[in-house]
Amino acid sequence: MTGDERNTDACESAASLLSGALAIVAGDVRALSDAEVQRRLVEVARLNRLADAAAARLAGEIASRSGHSSGHSGLAARQGYRNAESLVRELCRSSYREAAALVRVGSAIADAADGGNAGKGFSPVLNGVLGGDIALDAADGVLRALGPVAGEAEPSEFGLVVGALARESRTSHADAVTRMAGAARDMLDRAGIAEREHRLRARRFLRIGPEIDGMRRLTGLLDPESAAIIVSAVDAVTAPRRGGPRFAHPSDGPSTDGLRAGAAETDIRSVEQLALDSVVEMVRIAGETDTGRVFGMSRPAVRVSVAYADLRSELEAADQLGAGSGIAFLETSTVPVSAATARRIACNAGVLPIVFGGESEILDVGRTRRLFTGAQRVALAARDGGCRWPGCDRPPSWTEAHHIDPWAAGGRTDLADGVLLCRHHHLLLHNNGWRVVKEAAPGEFTLIRPSSMDSESQPIPMPPRHPRASRAREPNTAPQVRATSSPGGAPSSLRGRASTPPGRAGTVRPTFSSRVG
Repeated sequence: MTGDERNTDACESAASLLSGALAIVAGDVRALSDAEVQRRLVEVARLNRLADAAAARLAGEIASRSGHSSGHSGLAARQGYRNAESLVRELCRSSYREAAALVRVGSAIADAADGGNAGKGFSPVLNGVLGGDIALDAADGVLRALGPVAGEAEPSEFGLVVGALARESRTSHADAVTRMAGAARDMLDRAGIAEREHRLRARRFLRIGPEIDGMRRLTGLLDPESAAIIVSAVDAVTAPRRGGPRFAHPSDGPSTDGLRAGAAETDIRSVEQLALDSVVEMVRIAGETDTGRVFGMSRPAVRVSVAYADLRSELEAADQLGAGSGIAFLETSTVPVSAATARRIACNAGVLPIVFGGESEILDVGRTRRLFTGAQRVALAARDGGCRWPGCDRPPSWTEAHHIDPWAAGGRTDLADGVLLCRHHHLLLHNNGWRVVKEAAPGEFTLIRPSSMDSESQPIPMPPRHPRASRAREPNTAPQVRATSSPGGAPSSLRGRASTPPGRAGTVRPTFSSRVG
C-alpha cells in the first residue's frame, strides 16, 4: 500500500468517526436543556474551526500549485478551472466567497511557515486558526483589512495591533473582528489618506451573478466618490419614505413634494424595491439619451427568445382578451417568463428574430470567411446561451466563436461547426489539448480530455447554458424568435398576428430574418 493510500484510509476513518460523534452530539436536540444546546453548539463550532483550518491548508497548497507562474500547466488549469478558487469551490461545494477565504488564509499559513513576510506578521492570528480558537472568517477579515498596509506600518506597532486582534478574535464574532481590523488599518495608515483613496478606487467593481431561482445578485464595491453619486441619487428617489411626512398648507396648492409623499403612501413597494427600480429606470433613460459616450455602438438591450408556436398562441389569446400559456427566455436568465412578457417587450422595441427555414441571409458561409459573422454570433448566442464549457457561467457577450475543426485544417465557418467558449476556456482548449466533438444531434457537443490527463475517461457533455436551446428541439417549437429591446425602439409588427410559416423539422441550414408577421 502506498503512502497516499494509507493517508486516504486514515482520512476516511477520521471522517467516519467524526460523523458518528456529530450524530450523537446533535441527536434528539429537543430533549436538551437550553444550557446544553448552547454548550454543544460551542463544541461543534470548535470542531468546525479545526476542519476549516485543515481545509485552508489544503486550499493554500492547491493555490501554490495553480499559481500564475504555472500558466495553463498549473493544477487548476489542468483540471479545467479558471483559478485555484474555482477548483476549491467545486471540491468543497462551497460559494466562491468561501473558497476565496480558504485560499487567502491557507496561502498566508503556508507563507508564514516558509518564513515569508506576507504571512509572518499575522502569525498570532494564523496560529489561532490552526488551533481552532479563531474562526476562518475572522482571520480572513484581518488579512483583507491589514494586508494592504502590512508592509508600510512600523513593525512593532503592527505586531501590537495584530496581537490585540488575535486576542479579540478568540472571544468576538467574525463581523466584529473585521470591523475592528478596518479601524486598525485607518489608525496605522493615517498619513496615507491619498494613497488609500487611490487603492479604494482601484478596488471598485460590480459583479452580476445568477441565483438558482432565476434572480440576479448584484455584488459590488463603491469607492467613496462613486458612492456619493449613487447614494445621493437613490436617496433622492426614496426621500418621501425615508424623509418622513411632508408638511404643506392647503392654500399652497399641490406641490411636487406633496404629490410624491402622497404617492408613497399608496406605493406597496419596499424602500429596497423602490431603490432597485429607480436604478433600472436611470439605466433605461441613460440608454435612450446617450450619444455614444458611455455605451458606444452597443446600446443596452433586452433580448428575448420565444418559440414561434408560443408567440403565435400568445397573440391569438391577446386578440381574444385572454392569456396564452407560451413561455419565453431572457438571454440573461435560465428561468422562463411568460410569452405575454415577451410580447410586451417586443411592442416597446424593434425586433431581431431568428427564423429556422426562412428565406433571408444564409448563416452558413463555409470557407468564404475565416471569422464568424455578426448574424452567426446572434444565432450561436441563441443556441448556446453562453460558454458551453461544463460549469462555466460566462454569458454570450463574454465568449468567442470556436471552430470545432480548425480553419487552417480545412474547417468551415458554419453554425454546426462553431461553439461559444469564453476567452479562458478557449485558450485552455487550444493550449492544453482538449477537444470538442460534434454529436449526431444538431447543436450537441461533447468535450474530450487531453490524452496526457486521462486517456480512458468518458466524453463530457456540453449542454447549452440556456434551456431555450433544449426547448427549440422539442416538437412544434422549431422556429425561434428573438426580440431585441433597445431603448427608444419603435413598436414592431408583433402587435398583430404572427404569420411567418414555421420552419421545417430537421432543418440543417438556419436563416436570419429581419422581421416577423
